[in-house]
Amino acid sequence: MVRLIDRYVLREVVPPFLVGLLLVSFVLLMNEALLLADLFIAKGVPLLAALRLFGLLIPSILVFALPMAVLLGVLGGLARFSADSEIVAFRSLGVGPGGLARPIAVFGLAGMISTLPLALILAPRANGAWVRAMTGSVVARVQLDVEPREFNETFPGLVFLVRDVDPDGTWRDVFASMGRDPENPRFLMARSGRIRLFPEERRAILELTGGTSYSGPLASPGDDTVTAFDRLEEEIDVAGMFPSLATAKRVREKDIGELTRDLEALKATPPAAGDAVRQVRAHRIEIHKKFALAAACLVFALLGLPLGVMAGRAGRMGGFSLGLALVLVYYVLITAGERAAMDGRLSAPAGMWGPNLLLTVAAVWLLLRRRISGPRGRPPRPAAARETAEAPSRPAAVDGGRARSRFPAFRFPGLLDRYISRKFLVLLAFVLAALSAAAFLFTFLETWDEVRYAGKPVGLAARYALAKLPELLPFLLPVAVLAAALLALGLLARTNEATALKACGVSVYRTVLPVLALAAAASAIAFLVQERVVPASRLRAEAAWNDLYDMPPRRSSYLNRNWVLGRYGARIYHFDYFEPRASTFGRLSVLETGFLPEPGEGREPPGPGREVLVSRTFAESASFDGNALVYRNGWTRRYGAGPGPALSRSEAGRLDVTGDIAVFRTPWREPLRMTYGELGRYVADVRAMGFPAVRLRAALAGKIALPFVSLIMSLLAVPFGFRMGRKGTLVGLGLSLALAMAYWGTFALCRSLGAAGVLSPFLGAWGANLLFGLGGIVGISRMRT
Repeated sequence: MVRLIDRYVLREVVPPFLVGLLLVSFVLLMNEALLLADLFIAKGVPLLAALRLFGLLIPSILVFALPMAVLLGVLGGLARFSADSEIVAFRSLGVGPGGLARPIAVFGLAGMISTLPLALILAPRANGAWVRAMTGSVVARVQLDVEPREFNETFPGLVFLVRDVDPDGTWRDVFASMGRDPENPRFLMARSGRIRLFPEERRAILELTGGTSYSGPLASPGDDTVTAFDRLEEEIDVAGMFPSLATAKRVREKDIGELTRDLEALKATPPAAGDAVRQVRAHRIEIHKKFALAAACLVFALLGLPLGVMAGRAGRMGGFSLGLALVLVYYVLITAGERAAMDGRLSAPAGMWGPNLLLTVAAVWLLLRRRISGPRGRPPRPAAARETAEAPSRPAAVDGGRARSRFPAFRFPGLLDRYISRKFLVLLAFVLAALSAAAFLFTFLETWDEVRYAGKPVGLAARYALAKLPELLPFLLPVAVLAAALLALGLLARTNEATALKACGVSVYRTVLPVLALAAAASAIAFLVQERVVPASRLRAEAAWNDLYDMPPRRSSYLNRNWVLGRYGARIYHFDYFEPRASTFGRLSVLETGFLPEPGEGREPPGPGREVLVSRTFAESASFDGNALVYRNGWTRRYGAGPGPALSRSEAGRLDVTGDIAVFRTPWREPLRMTYGELGRYVADVRAMGFPAVRLRAALAGKIALPFVSLIMSLLAVPFGFRMGRKGTLVGLGLSLALAMAYWGTFALCRSLGAAGVLSPFLGAWGANLLFGLGGIVGISRMRT
């Protein structure tokens, strides 16, 4: 009898465990899947290298997800027992909490054994390999993720501007300013180019093809030197960009053997030598943390036993909710313990094992309390009696009179709509909260490692994780809509309410109308969040990231930009400072560019040519006067006029800047930080200059396509939800995850193909929506109404 009950209990906890593991892993890897497709298609990274990068993330994800999945499995399985009063039946057979504790403990022990090799060996090695791969060949192929028409100041002593980027990463129409001496600037203009990175050697080379070099002192403009070149290679100072590659691994990248050896070596180091004390603490904390996280599987299993039994009639959904809350509490405690141990206020064992000990004591107390007080469940009732008691507000009874009319009046929202909407919204709130909590927790813990090493405040990690949540909402909300719709409609089919509605003359199309309407509302909300919330939250996330790594903020405001591209791309402005109150520039340079046609071969017409410098104007000061810049103490050099450059000096002059004034006052923002209207105007300006702007057009189409995903997911959920019938909650959650993974995989592929120019921008953004939306419509049309 005992062995049969053990197998029965394990069969109930394994399915929710697998669903929980799949749910957490999917949420954490969803963004990486989009990155994988972008690396492979748009950035030209080899497929095997991109897949290897993706695979190296899995061990770290599993170390985080396995303890959470164990708790969700135990709570989900035992909550189902409690909801169906099977706990009372077990007790009547003489099986108390001790009898259930044995299979649950075995389950938790299996989770701990599975997590140990991941935490001790596989995850640290995978972390180190991922860092080396990203800073090696992948970074070289990604080419710094250069944005066209944005001045890039990544490298010291180099500012460059790229007009366009080919799918293979080659830059087109490159402008570069080199040199650290502002009195002797050097400008390079080339037809094409790229930067080749050698992280292992801490070197980088700027390669330019088909261009011209302009150099000379500002004090003596007549001494300018103009040199044409077919190919140019320049060494770039990048010694400070790869500080960690030539040093030892960080503690999270060391396996248990390396941690032990390095800890012994650090103990032998004199305490006064550098930060040896802090390094000793970090190594001790990491050793205990790896074992504590694995042991959390057993602790969560034991704690889930009394809590799952007490979940009562909330069922599996209530168990999942309780599990997520407990996981949040656990990781808050372990983060606080880690911080206290790093500061020396607690020992490493106390900081890392304290949360486990606290939860174990709570589990034992709850089990003993349960044993003393006995079960609090009600006597079991037949399933038919439960369904009768649960359905006083069935829509069939309400709409029965109206169904007798041959032409029933259409009322929306009616009682039926409110009934279904309530089910859908409750499930939507739960699933969205679960996904958001998992995403926030993982982002926080990933950032927490950096915060700990840098000695920054813990609030910085929380600030960054909170600022990233709105950016993830357009990806999480469709998954939540899909799961909520599947579960809500599946519940109607499971309790035969859908059949009762059909018998009363209410078609399936009318039944699902509130779900589709709410999904459309979710799409509208996602669009508003994307337009109004994401730009500001991304700015806050970037500020937190800069604070974490002590990086200067990107120069996007006109108050701190030194380089500005004219609206039509023919002028490049540079100034040392800008006084906003007087609208005055100090030491202003204006570079006028143009294209020199390439000679054709034979009777072929001239080619599109290469960009050259037409003129260069410099002034000690300048200010706006209407549509012109009035400058003082300046000179203008014109190139290509006669046998040599022409130079003219003037104490005062005017330069027409019609169309460029707004550019000075409008900060440049990446597409994610632009609204739909702003990006549309920006795309129009870029295309007016003659550039295809493929990536920008794809991003513009995606700003409508991405929020629309929630409605597409609801169309998919309708046919699958009714077909689930009596298969239950787990099947609904599992099916929603499978559909979501299929959709996001297709979405990532289409989006990357659109950004690379293989598909049109419209198909790249809408391809997945059209494919899955059509599938949902076909499925709905084949349903029995």
